[in-house]
Amino acid sequence: MGNGISTSSSSKSPLGIGVGIGTKPVPRRRFLIGAGAAAACGLGIAAGITGSCWWEWPAGKESKVGPAPLSPPTSYSVEARYYTTISSLAGSGGEELDCAACHGATEEALPVFYCHTPHHDNYVRCHLCPHQCVIADGERGHCRVRENHGGRLYSLVYGNPCAVHIDPIEKKPFYHFLPTAMALSLATAGCNLRCLYCQNWQISQASPEETQNADLPPVEIVRTATTYSVPVIAYTYSEPIIFYEYMLEIAQLARAAGLYNVVVSAGFINQEPLQALCRAVDAIKIDMKGYDPAFYRQVCQAELEPVLKAIRTIYASGVHLEIVNLVVPTLNDDLEQLRALAGWISHELSPDIPLHFSRFYPQYKLTDLPPTPVETLDRAREIAIEEGMRFVYVGNVPGHPGNNTYCPACGEPIIVRQGFAVTAYHISDGACAYCGQPIPGRWWSAEQIAPSRKTPVGTSDQ
Repeated sequence: MGNGISTSSSSKSPLGIGVGIGTKPVPRRRFLIGAGAAAACGLGIAAGITGSCWWEWPAGKESKVGPAPLSPPTSYSVEARYYTTISSLAGSGGEELDCAACHGATEEALPVFYCHTPHHDNYVRCHLCPHQCVIADGERGHCRVRENHGGRLYSLVYGNPCAVHIDPIEKKPFYHFLPTAMALSLATAGCNLRCLYCQNWQISQASPEETQNADLPPVEIVRTATTYSVPVIAYTYSEPIIFYEYMLEIAQLARAAGLYNVVVSAGFINQEPLQALCRAVDAIKIDMKGYDPAFYRQVCQAELEPVLKAIRTIYASGVHLEIVNLVVPTLNDDLEQLRALAGWISHELSPDIPLHFSRFYPQYKLTDLPPTPVETLDRAREIAIEEGMRFVYVGNVPGHPGNNTYCPACGEPIIVRQGFAVTAYHISDGACAYCGQPIPGRWWSAEQIAPSRKTPVGTSDQ
């Protein structure tokens, strides 16, 4: 899949697993028969799953935390990669239970789903995201999908996606990464944010017991992508960070099979897991909710600073990075804040990072707000260009001139988009076909670019 790709420094799919609410997983056999992907073989993909899966532990094997339990909480559970145990007994060694860590001391603590009393000696602290949840035995963290089971932390959504589709990569949106490519896109239930305007709230704000799920271990995801000749696997829709173990396993198998991996995330993740993820994937799009710490706390139940740190880390890693800001009327549409956001990207990172200002539509708990005025998006784009950004887009407004990519040197439109379709492509060997200006991104060669796609118009992934 990698041949002929140049880089520069400067609807419903045939798979048809929709977003829905249910209680029973879809059997893998029924899914693959419906998709026409059964019996695919000879792909050179590992036939089994390796790692910390409970069914692979040899008798008597101990993990990094302690002896293996007799069984996991569900058949879709694997031991989490990033957590530590906490003791409620003083002097027991290691981290000791501190009630102020959850209930707050000098400042309000991030919310969790339980009050951890009585204090049994089976707590764990999750280190996947900045919430750093302290989780009692039998309880789950803020994301709804990571559970303490007998003093071990498990992911409950490994191989258990609730949404699988084939989408245009422009829907993510990625505008500077393999234009016209189709992406096998998947998600599980759960999210570590609580955005009041979430467009996929039916799955992101649900536990895995509340969604209709498919039985698709990593090897089957990769096999399906290769069967359908889909070059990209996208982790999207909800928040891929919360199905980290599942995503990482797929990404490693996909890369070995010659596929590309892209992640659509809010970027609320700790540094160690993020650095490991950057080594396994090819592109990350960050939904930067705003540039105001109060907005992050009040509207998303998260913090801004860890997101800024994550963006810096992704950029430094060399992974292709794009940033989206969904402009919500009255909440994060202050023009000076939009200028500060664009200025931070331009001056602290790079003016070549693609920046998308997307239109808000009433969703979830913010149905009383109007859609973002197009004039606000136009002004946001103008401000970002004033701050030095060279590739600024208007999203969720089909047919808008801000959907297109323009050469920063000669000003010619070098990629023209209509909805999610690319109708004109004038990039050759990673440069403007008109003047030769290098265009940052990962591009197909001219002979590889797919013909214009007749793709339904809709809103991009958030």
